[in-house]
This record gives sequence, C-alpha cells and structure tokens, in this order.
Amino acid sequence: MATAKELSVIQKMTDYIDWVSPLINRFPRDKKFAIGDRLLNKLYSVLELLIKSKYSNKMDKRQFLHQANIDLEIIRVLQRFLIKQEIWSLNRHKYAAKNINEIGKEIGNWYQMVSK
Repeated sequence: MATAKELSVIQKMTDYIDWVSPLINRFPRDKKFAIGDRLLNKLYSVLELLIKSKYSNKMDKRQFLHQANIDLEIIRVLQRFLIKQEIWSLNRHKYAAKNINEIGKEIGNWYQMVSK
C-alpha cells in the first residue's frame, strides 16, 4: 500500500505538470520544440518513475528514485535556460524552482526511507 508521502510527491508532480503544460504551449515555436518538449518529456519521465517506484520492490524503488532525481536536475537546467532566454519571467522561474525543489526533497526523503 502506498504511503501518504509517496502519494504526496506523485500529486505534486501531477500538479506541476498541469501548471507548466499550458505555459509550454505558449512558448515561441522554436523554443517550444527545442526546450519545451524536452522539459515536458522529463517531467513525464519523473512522474512515470515515481509511479514505478510506488509499486516496486526495495531495490528497484531505489533505482527508480535515483533516476527521478537525475531527471529533476536536468529539469532544473532546462528551467534555467528559460530564464536566460527570457521565455520565463523571474517570478515564474522562482515559482517553478520552488516546486521542483519541493518535489526533489520529497523524492530524497523517500529514497532515504527505502535505503534503510
């Protein structure tokens, strides 16, 4: 059975994807396909890894959570490109970074829990 922590991080990831998807659809065409698609694909990848983790044994769970953490770091880099290329405002970037960091903390806590 899934713990509240597992369900919380999956819900946060789903909420974040719901927030960012319409924004990506409004990117300039060249940025939408160059950065937007990569960002969205990584977000869905993290969501998929979290769901796999939820239903996996301890060893696989650690591997999935480790990969989710790596994908989150790639998401952070892609989001920094958006601010540098003036696609996102500073406030939007702060909100996005805050959410991704919260998700990262929960993944880290989950990883710590299964590593004991």
